[in-house]
Amino acid sequence: MDLKLLDAFAAIMRAGSLTKAELQTGMSKATLSRSLQKLEEELGAQLLIRSARRITPTEAGSMLHRHCEALLADVSGRWESARHEVQEVTHGGKGRLRILADNHFTTTFVCHVARLFVELNPNMVCELDAAGRSDSPRIDNVDCYICSVAPDVPDVVAKLVGRLPFGLYASPYYAEKHGIPKAPKELTAHTSISLRRTEFSDRIMLHSSEASHPYVSRFSIHTNDYWVMKTFCVDGLGIALMPDFFVQPEVDNGSLVPVLPSWKPEQKRVFCVYQRSRYASQKLRAFIDLLTKSMTDIDKLNFYLASRPLQR
Repeated sequence: MDLKLLDAFAAIMRAGSLTKAELQTGMSKATLSRSLQKLEEELGAQLLIRSARRITPTEAGSMLHRHCEALLADVSGRWESARHEVQEVTHGGKGRLRILADNHFTTTFVCHVARLFVELNPNMVCELDAAGRSDSPRIDNVDCYICSVAPDVPDVVAKLVGRLPFGLYASPYYAEKHGIPKAPKELTAHTSISLRRTEFSDRIMLHSSEASHPYVSRFSIHTNDYWVMKTFCVDGLGIALMPDFFVQPEVDNGSLVPVLPSWKPEQKRVFCVYQRSRYASQKLRAFIDLLTKSMTDIDKLNFYLASRPLQR
C-alpha cells in the first residue's frame, strides 16, 4: 500500500473538497484526484461522490476513513519513535555496544571501563565477551576488540590506547617460606605462576636502569586467567608477573609484596581494534575516548581485593 494515497484521501475528507484540500496540503487538485482514483481502483470500490460544491463519502469511504486516520496516526507515531531512537543511537545516547577483549583484559581492566561507560550512558546496553572461547563472537560482529596484539584482519583499525606496566609479586607467606630473590638470576630457584597463553613473548626480558636479564624460573604453575594467577600468588604458591595496577589493592593491603621492583619487563601495548565503518558511530568514539582516558587513570579503576590466605 502506498501511504501517499491514504494521505491524499484523508486530506480530501478533512477538507471536504479538492479545492480546500489543495490549499491545505499544497498538492494540486490533479494530483489529489489521481491519488483518489488510484486508491479506488486498488480497493475496487467508490469512496467519494463528487459534486460541483463538495465531495460526499460513500459508505465504503466513511468506513475507510475511520481506519485511515487511525493508520496514519499510528504510522506517524511510530515514525517519530523510530526517528528519536535513530538519533539517540547516532548521538550515542541509546543502543548496544558490543566489546570483545582478550581474556587477560576482561576482568582486570575492560570491565571497569564498561562500568564507567554504562554509568555515563544509562540507556546503553553494553555487552562484554572474552576472546578465545568457543562461544566468543567474531571481530566483525562486535563494535571493538581490546587486545595486546593487533590481529591481521582487512579493513580494521588498531588504535593504541595505552601501555600497561608489569611487575613481579609474591605473598608475604611465600617470602617467609622461600625468601625473596635479590637479583634476576636467583629467580631460577623460585616457582613462577604464569599465563598459559601469555601476551609476552616466549623469552621475557627484565630491564633495570643499567642492564637486562631473562626471566627464568625453576618451574611454573600455569593458568589462563589473571585472577587465578593473583589468587595463587596471594595463597603463596609462587611469584607472578602481573599488571601493576591489577595488584595494587593487594599491595596496599599487605597481601602481596613487590619482587625485584627495579626490574621490569617492557610495558605491554593495549589496542582497541574496530572496523573502519563502525567509527562513524558516536557510541564507539565515546567508548574509545573513555578507554584512552582510563588508561591514564588506571590506578584508580581497580578496587577488587583478593582475600588474604588462611592462616597456616
